[in-house]
Amino acid sequence: MRQIGRSRSVAAKYNSMENHRKKTTYDKILEIVAIVALLAGFYPLLYYSSIDSNALFPTHYRFFGEIDGWGGRSTLWTMALIGLTFYVGLSVLQKFPKIYNYPCKVTEQNADYLYRLGVQLVRQVKVLCVFIMAYANNSIYRVVIGKDTGPDDFIVSMFILLMLSLLTIYIIKMMRYKS
Repeated sequence: MRQIGRSRSVAAKYNSMENHRKKTTYDKILEIVAIVALLAGFYPLLYYSSIDSNALFPTHYRFFGEIDGWGGRSTLWTMALIGLTFYVGLSVLQKFPKIYNYPCKVTEQNADYLYRLGVQLVRQVKVLCVFIMAYANNSIYRVVIGKDTGPDDFIVSMFILLMLSLLTIYIIKMMRYKS
């Protein structure tokens, strides 16, 4: 009898520990947003062949938006592929919350909650990173075709603020949790 009771409790713990793998509606929406942002990052490549092969593409900006680095057409591919790398890398990382660094000790009692928060954080960081790369690639393209002078300072500041806020909120949530 005792053996059966132990097996059930182990199975119950295991199932409980796997709750972080279940996707909520919000998680599914974030995945869709990440894919749309990824596709938006590849959008300028639709016009790749129509761009002069000698055209210069901005590759780096100083703090106040002044261009201080130039490259060739391949810059569009580079930015799109960096976005894809973020998407794939962070998607794989989502599957291994046990290897994350947490701001508090992971115990049997809080593991499921921390793993769920960790996966949510990585998923949101993924969306933001892919979106940043898409914005950057489209901004570069708009500079080359003469429709823009570079990324908007306000939007770049918002990306930085969003990333810092996201990390701060999740660290606070994890540290405040009492099992």
